[in-house]
Amino acid sequence: MKKGWLVLALCPFAALAAEPRQPACNAADFYQTQPDLTVGRVVDAGNVALVGERPGCLDTPQDSCRSGDDVEPGSSLVIGSRWNDYYCVQVLPPGKDVVGWAPAERVMKTGHMAETDFTSWLGYWDGRGGRVLEIRSEGRTLQLSMLPPGGKGAGRLIGSAEPMGDELFLGEAPCEARASLQGSSLVVTDNGQCATPADSLRGVYGSRAVEERLERLMKRLEDR
Repeated sequence: MKKGWLVLALCPFAALAAEPRQPACNAADFYQTQPDLTVGRVVDAGNVALVGERPGCLDTPQDSCRSGDDVEPGSSLVIGSRWNDYYCVQVLPPGKDVVGWAPAERVMKTGHMAETDFTSWLGYWDGRGGRVLEIRSEGRTLQLSMLPPGGKGAGRLIGSAEPMGDELFLGEAPCEARASLQGSSLVVTDNGQCATPADSLRGVYGSRAVEERLERLMKRLEDR
């Protein structure tokens, strides 16, 4: 009888322990806490008022839950976890550098819509703060290196591996990094042991080759 009462007494606590918790969503550790990241944009008319990560705000929307950051339609985003009817997002340049929860109906994932192939990985990738990555090929293997700020000088090899579709997993101990090819963007996460904190790999990088092609196209149009 005592064993039965013990089981009954513990069951509610077991249920509470298994209850899902709202994921973190803040600028300080955005790339560490979001398991899968996809680039996208804000859709439909009107600004989007981001919601802060205070518990309960995504269950019962309140004006006091707003973070104070508004995002314009068409703004580029990195899209992370979903909770109820919201996505955790980070706004990409040239928008404000902010993180918060955005209503799911105002967010569109576009990262994997573009067709890519092996050559799409190759070249230089520009990130925030002058960070530059270089990806070269040796046969079917890709080598990812981090260049000094501004992209000048010899790079530091992060690792090499064969891509698995649009994913590249690099495991040169103690560093573990994952690069996701999404059209003209490269989303990179790591375990925090791939570079010094000032030179963290984490972030979204734009293909320099794509930007250069667009610049040449615009110049030809202007010269007509």
